[in-house]
Amino acid sequence: MQAGSEQHAVAAAAETTRTRIERAAVALFAARGVDAVTIREIAAESGLSEGALYRHYPGKAALAEALFFGLQKSLAQKIRETAARPGAIDDRASAIVDAYCQAADDDWPLFSYHLLSAHRFLPGAAGRAQKAADNPVVETETLVQQAMDAGALPKGDARLKAAMALGVVLQTALHKYYGRISGDLSKCAPAMKKSVLAVLHCQS
Repeated sequence: MQAGSEQHAVAAAAETTRTRIERAAVALFAARGVDAVTIREIAAESGLSEGALYRHYPGKAALAEALFFGLQKSLAQKIRETAARPGAIDDRASAIVDAYCQAADDDWPLFSYHLLSAHRFLPGAAGRAQKAADNPVVETETLVQQAMDAGALPKGDARLKAAMALGVVLQTALHKYYGRISGDLSKCAPAMKKSVLAVLHCQS
């Protein structure tokens, strides 16, 4: 099976060889960064030989990319599903904050790895391809633009508003990673929702 073609095992409940590889990799990547980690270390952490690891992934780069874009796709799907719900834009925006918090609280190592690796993957070829596929930023921009077109939000730059709204959540998550905020990210959700709604309803 091609690497990354199945649901990324980090999010899977079943214990499989891929799960062991990916959990070992994401823990090391989140703690030290992709460049500082070797394939030998990932294999040792997962209790496998390097040869066994290579049967699942052709290398560290493919593994790092699969982990990043696996969560990228999951977040985009959650936003798309939330955007499709009936109801007020405020309720849907609040649900997106909850979705991000849930993803962070369910698997903080994976979420923090994704958070810290966006600059690595999104500007490149794979990231450019994501602009036409599963991208939580694009999905958020679309939701904001649709709400403005419907008169539910003040007119403005949808990309700017989406960037600022997502920034409320992601900057808070960064402070959790740095140890300046403790506990589950969801405990910050009420305050973040108020800030996100203030951003969305501002004149820009």
